[in-house]
Amino acid sequence: MKTQINDSAPIARYPYNTVIPFNRQNGSTSILEQVQLPIYSGSISGLRKPEIDYLVLASDLQGTIQQDGETLLLGEVLPEFLQMVFELEYKLTDLNRVGVMLCGDLYARTDKRGGLGDVRHVWRRFNELFRFVVGVAGNHDDFGQPEEQAAFTQEEGIHLLHGEVAEIAGIQFGGISGVIGRPSKPNRNEASIHLKELIYLLQENPDFVLLHEGPDNISPRLRGNVRIRQLIDQYSTSIVCCGHRHWDTTVVNKPNGSQVINVDAKCVIFKLEEQA
Repeated sequence: MKTQINDSAPIARYPYNTVIPFNRQNGSTSILEQVQLPIYSGSISGLRKPEIDYLVLASDLQGTIQQDGETLLLGEVLPEFLQMVFELEYKLTDLNRVGVMLCGDLYARTDKRGGLGDVRHVWRRFNELFRFVVGVAGNHDDFGQPEEQAAFTQEEGIHLLHGEVAEIAGIQFGGISGVIGRPSKPNRNEASIHLKELIYLLQENPDFVLLHEGPDNISPRLRGNVRIRQLIDQYSTSIVCCGHRHWDTTVVNKPNGSQVINVDAKCVIFKLEEQA
């Protein structure tokens, strides 16, 4: 299985507001700045028998939109824009032929970077328009109280993964939510447990492994977790999708045949090509 992405020329861009870091010159602790989410086109070949024609992949949609005097999360309004992109660029109106992969961090504040907030409405909005949503939680994502999260994961079309593989529409997805860190903080996992779960997941060899925290890379030099990179190099033949740390390079091809796709503050629409 192989992916190709044209990340030099977005097929569309979507403007949104995001908080940029502290600015010493004006003494502000946060500045709200308008930036643009790039939407790229790509293709995936070699899937066995997918029941859909397209996959959308996105992560770290940490921004807001002002709409009719209301502040909405970027992920709440992006699905409708993607619907228009499918109609104009792909001549597709049957969005039941489209699945969505989310790699976490869908919450954003307007006063500072980070924070923790409920992102169930983002998942549900994607799920309303497309066939299914599968993904993992980022370290800024909340899904309510434990009983509320349990109920959310039972909703039709919603597939929130942590240390498991799910077959959806003829495609196998594995996922690990959260990041390595102090377990006392939300969506942090003790390192040995997180890495052990990743080994088990990679050895199951699903089509896609969805992570929030991804690997680093040596050449080109890209930020990430060195231990996760070592495990991917040793065990993976899957397509690994992640976010958390921004890469200017979207895809890295690994010597073992796997690929790592980092979509921090990006979105990719993949056309699924028939296996020859």
